[in-house]
Amino acid sequence: MMATFRKGFCKSGNQPFSRAAISRRHPAEAANLADFAILLFAFSLLLGCYEPKEGCLDINATNYAVDADDACPDCCTYPTLTISPLHQVLVKNTLDSFINFKYNTFYPAPSSDVDTFEVLRSRFFISNFKLVNTDGEEVGVADTIGIGFINGSRVVYEDNFAKLDRDIFSANVIGTTVTEGTFDKVKFTLGLPEALLQLDTASIPAGHPLYYRTDTLIYEEGIGYIPFLLSFKTDTSSLVEPTAVQFFQPTDILLPLEKPLLIKRGFNIKVRLRINYIAWFEGVDFSSDPVETIRQKMAANLPNAFSVTEITLE
Repeated sequence: MMATFRKGFCKSGNQPFSRAAISRRHPAEAANLADFAILLFAFSLLLGCYEPKEGCLDINATNYAVDADDACPDCCTYPTLTISPLHQVLVKNTLDSFINFKYNTFYPAPSSDVDTFEVLRSRFFISNFKLVNTDGEEVGVADTIGIGFINGSRVVYEDNFAKLDRDIFSANVIGTTVTEGTFDKVKFTLGLPEALLQLDTASIPAGHPLYYRTDTLIYEEGIGYIPFLLSFKTDTSSLVEPTAVQFFQPTDILLPLEKPLLIKRGFNIKVRLRINYIAWFEGVDFSSDPVETIRQKMAANLPNAFSVTEITLE
């Protein structure tokens, strides 16, 4: 019969040998039995004092507890996919070294030896961010959001959005992801799905990247969301009006990794995404190109500004 013990209560159970019974045996045999009895007694004490440990028993979780005996209720935390942006510029004649990008700072135009420009503001969305494995399978996030529309309909989307700006310093946690395997690309959309440009803004909770009431740069009454905004000037004179470029059409971007990355279960995934702001102006002639031509050239250059510098597992 198996003995049961109360938690935290030590109980040795019945001793299988009495001192008198041992003493009547041959001295060597008695010594062996005595040692066995002591070991059995110590083992029963160990069993009686043991307290089962609760912990997360899901190997996919970041807090998986290999030494836990019992599963804890709702204690598991799962890996997140995070974008950590690097806002930089690669200035020509600087030995191919990137420097941190700043607003209201003049940089040499990439296609001219005399023109300079400054960016006054840039704010844009990234959506549908995916890791792509070597088999071509795409992995996003498990989170979803129900989005309402003006016509009264409601659609559930993968909650996979980030808002980037040089003045937004925090990393963007996209959502929860559980995956493993070897990955060699990342994929995302610069901008928003066109269907979301006219959504019912009341359906977006505060704190979400699409929440606009505290951000006048990403939403304009009568137009809706502005997925990409960049305002710049090409003259040092304060009398020159800045040029504002807006893009509403989403652009799909696929970026190869420098080398394949093995991702294991139970680790947070952080992607360092570099934005080279000067790349958007490649081929632009500020002295002669009209605004529409500049806009068209920038649209063609949009994917060229992005690269993945590092992916870390934490």
